[in-house]
Amino acid sequence: MVRWWARRNLLGGYATGVLVATLAGAGLRLAALPAKSVWLDEAFSVWMAQHPPAELWAWLVRIDHHPPLYYLLLHGWLGRFGDGPAAIRALSALCSTLAIPLLAGAGRALGGRRVGLAAAWMLALSPWQVRYAQESRMYGLLTLAVAAVFYAAARLLTQPASRKLELSPWLLLVASQTAAMLSHNTTTVLLPVALNAGMAGAWGWARHPSSLPGLRSRGFVGHWIAAQIGALLLWAVVWLPGFWRQAQVVDARFWLQPPAWTDLAEYGQMLAAGFLPVGSLLGWAALVLVMGLVIGGVYAWRDTPGKLGFVLALWLIPPLVELAVSVRRPLFHLPSLIWTALPFTLLAAAGWVQLARRRALAAGTAALLLLGWGLGLRGYFVDFHKERWDLAAAHVAAAAQPGDLVLFNASWVQLPFAYYLRDSGLTLALHGAPVDLFDRGELEPAMTAADLPALASRVQGRDQVWLVYSHAWYTDPGGLIPAELERHFAAVETFRLPGIEVRHYTRPRSALPQTAR
Repeated sequence: MVRWWARRNLLGGYATGVLVATLAGAGLRLAALPAKSVWLDEAFSVWMAQHPPAELWAWLVRIDHHPPLYYLLLHGWLGRFGDGPAAIRALSALCSTLAIPLLAGAGRALGGRRVGLAAAWMLALSPWQVRYAQESRMYGLLTLAVAAVFYAAARLLTQPASRKLELSPWLLLVASQTAAMLSHNTTTVLLPVALNAGMAGAWGWARHPSSLPGLRSRGFVGHWIAAQIGALLLWAVVWLPGFWRQAQVVDARFWLQPPAWTDLAEYGQMLAAGFLPVGSLLGWAALVLVMGLVIGGVYAWRDTPGKLGFVLALWLIPPLVELAVSVRRPLFHLPSLIWTALPFTLLAAAGWVQLARRRALAAGTAALLLLGWGLGLRGYFVDFHKERWDLAAAHVAAAAQPGDLVLFNASWVQLPFAYYLRDSGLTLALHGAPVDLFDRGELEPAMTAADLPALASRVQGRDQVWLVYSHAWYTDPGGLIPAELERHFAAVETFRLPGIEVRHYTRPRSALPQTAR
């Protein structure tokens, strides 16, 4: 009776703890959700999702570099909740929140209830996770899908060896792996490679004393291969032609730069605490602390190499593959790796549980972790602003006249500008340079000297022109657009914001003061 009561009490504690962690994570992910300005990529998500599904699909293949699942879900979400800043981000917040109990379940299966609960709290409080939970992009959905893959695989690996086939985790594995592959194109390759490499390693150690009895289940290997083929076939039926076309475009020309050591440092610090200055003493201290926990997790699981190798493969293989591919075509991109925080967090949780035998050390470590996460969350909520398109649109609306021409050197930055301009009720002529929005079937067409006559014709007869200058390093590296405008107009003012310049030009009637703010 005592044993029964103790078991019930522990299970209740675990379930309550995971619930509280999930609610805390939801609170952070919903806090001040509409406060930050909708930035370029978010406005593009909204623009894409506002199209009917058939048109959305056609635009996706023509101009974007991502698969369709997130946009289709957002399409339905907008139809129900509208397109205000909070509404468009709430889908990502919901997905990111649901990943918390799934990671807890994976941690419980692989390391026990304490590991699962610690992992839930670490993921709930992660500033990196909170940041992308508050963005109208596919990274919250990607995290949720991979968390479901992780949970299903952990269940399959640790289920009691028996002849009876438990179908639900296999179906969850196929569905969630397909969803992850349809959420981000890099995951189409990185997740199957890491997942199968980890599983192959676990199988190689199957005869070693381990906590993975599921590997000895009858027909496990055949069922695993069938699940992988099933996920691949489902993905291919939905997206193979689109993926192939997008991959060719990315291989020909892409905006990412070759990775530098600062990118690797930022990746590590995002895993640790996020939004502490890269290379700062605080950032390095947070990284050293959390990496110490990860090393402790590796030590704790040293006697179960199959389990350890499986989790390490899911964490380390994706960034290593992105770095290797970047030798030919830069592909190392931190948001695409956000899901690798799941196995990393699980190892850190196992390391912290290892310290629990020494209560003072465990409490001190927890306090330092909370301090690091608190500073990282403050850095995100208070100091971090991606792009202030709300201020850019408000500045133009305050001084422009109806019908004024507004030019955009990167034509798709028209989307966040127009998103906020609509609130002013002012009608302006919005045009891209060199061409209007997506007229060439490119996301960001570059300005060339051959486009200058068309620009001169566009501004002919205008008394006042506004240039919204953003992403110039990629779309107008030679500064051709402002140079051409200065041939026809007097530059009145340059209003500077992070990543954006709003330049005001008028016909030269008199000597006009030139200011910069």
